[in-house]
This record gives sequence, C-alpha cells and structure tokens, in this order.
Amino acid sequence: MERNKICLIILALLLGLVKDVLGSWGDTSHEYLSCKHNCISNNCSKESELIDWESRQPLTEYLVGWSCHEDCGYKCMWTSTEMIYAKYNKVPQYHGRWPFVRLLGMQEPASVIFSVMNLVANVYMINWFIKVVPSSAPMYGIWILNAVIAINAWFWSSIFHTRDTYFTEMMDYFCAFSTVLFSLLAFVFRILVNSNEGIPKIFLFFGFVMFYVTHVYSMVSVKFDYGYNMKVNVLVGGLNCLCWLVWFYKNKRNGEYIKQGAWAVAALTISITLELLEFTPILWSIDSHALWHLVTSPLPILWYRFAAEDCLFMVNENTILYKKTI
Repeated sequence: MERNKICLIILALLLGLVKDVLGSWGDTSHEYLSCKHNCISNNCSKESELIDWESRQPLTEYLVGWSCHEDCGYKCMWTSTEMIYAKYNKVPQYHGRWPFVRLLGMQEPASVIFSVMNLVANVYMINWFIKVVPSSAPMYGIWILNAVIAINAWFWSSIFHTRDTYFTEMMDYFCAFSTVLFSLLAFVFRILVNSNEGIPKIFLFFGFVMFYVTHVYSMVSVKFDYGYNMKVNVLVGGLNCLCWLVWFYKNKRNGEYIKQGAWAVAALTISITLELLEFTPILWSIDSHALWHLVTSPLPILWYRFAAEDCLFMVNENTILYKKTI
C-alpha cells in the first residue's frame, strides 16, 4: 500500500510538471512578442536611449542586475497579460512561470522571503544544536555538515528567486539536490553509527560524493535535462523519506524525540503535494512553490531537535554499555 502511494505521488509530480510546460504560452504570444520588440527598439537599441533608461532604473534593480532587454520583458509581460486576459479570460504563464510582481528588484519576492526564513531557521537551530550537544557525540559532525549544506541550499534558493539566470538556476537545483542526497547519507551513517569499520565509511562517503559530482557534471557538460534531474531527485528523495520513516518506526521505543523526526519527514513529504496546486499567484507574489517554502520553514525546528536528542541518546546508551563492560 505504501509503495502504491509513493508511485501515485511520483506520477502526480510528473503530470504536474507536464502541465506547467504545456501551460507556458504567454512568452510565445503575439501580444508579448510584439510589445517586447517595440520596447527594445525604443529603449535599448541606441546608446542614447540606453543611457536614458539606465538613468531611470531604480537602484535595487541595478544592483540585482536587471538589463534593459529583461526590463522590457517584465513590462510587456504585464501589458500582454492584461490584453490576453481581456481576450481569453485566462492568465498566461511566461517561460514556465506565472506573472510575479517585482519588488525591490526581486523576481519572486514571496519565494525569496520564505527561502530566507528557511535559511534563518537552519542557522538558528544549528547554533542551538551546538550548545546542547557535545562535540564528542556520535553523528555530531554529520549533523553540522548537514546544516552547512542546508544553509548553502537555502542561500542559493534566495538568490535564484531574486534573479533567475542560467547560473543561479543551476546552483538552486544542484544545492537543493545536495540536501536530499546528504540526508540519505546521514541515514546510512546513522544505521552504521556503532560500526568500527572506518575505511568502509570513508568509501561510502566518497561514493556519495562521486555520484553527486557525476550528476552535476552530466547536467552541466552533457545536457541540462530537467526531466532527468527531476527523476533523480524524486528517486533519491523518495528513498530518503521512506528509509527514515521505517527507521523511526523500528526505533520508536528510543523515546518521544523519535516522533519529532517522524513528523518532520512526514510533513516534508506531504508538503511536496503543494507543488501540484495550480493557481494564479495571490497578490501576484504567492504561488504553490512559495507556499511550499513557507510550509517547510518551521521543519528545521523539529529536525534539529530530533538530531540533538538522538545524539544525546547515543551518548547515554554508549555510557551504559561502557559501564556494563567494566
């Protein structure tokens, strides 16, 4: 039954992504293309016109790096959206995205704010973790590294939603995948925590690193295949969630803290379904993706509490075992 549910979720994700691609027709519409052509011709083609445009550009948009051509695309997106809605009673998407109002240079302000909330939550909780868990505790280094990877991922998520470029898109995708993959590695290290075989653990770690490097190299140097990247993320993410949930069930007698980890993983898994929602952004800022970032922002509180108490549980367990051997 659980496998069937996972398959349905994966299928729904695939269908949702296909729907987004088919629904992105605003950037190919006559209204948009005609408006953009005229805007570029009148504002960006001659040096004098470009200097005049630069003199009127807000400082925040200049610092973010918006060009004259891109500014024409943004303005024409709203002009064509108004025309298309009046004609077809539909709001079109542009390059796979809904129209978003630009705020202080940010392309998707709500997603930026919610990404920063996730970043701050991870920073706050890892500082708390360091204060309550001794550095000698098992898994201490793994959870510190996990936090660094998560903070880096949310940093690039904030940058990407601020300014969508080829580079920021790659960094957002690859850093997000690094958190999913490392969480699976953390699970493997947790079940091997009492193993004294140091060399196999090192090989295991570098095996995960090589898999990640190979994936990134293939995406950058061979082909930036969105479908392949999505399949890899769904496969690794699904396996990661399933492994942790099974582990939580088998170790539920360790203490109440197990529930915190289980709730964090379960909530994260369920929150992914928000990506399947399809609606015009609320206040032209909050879409399903932004909502997903909002929902995940408090989850680090549960996860780091689980990680900290699990480390303390292992310290106490090892102390008892040590006393028994004396």
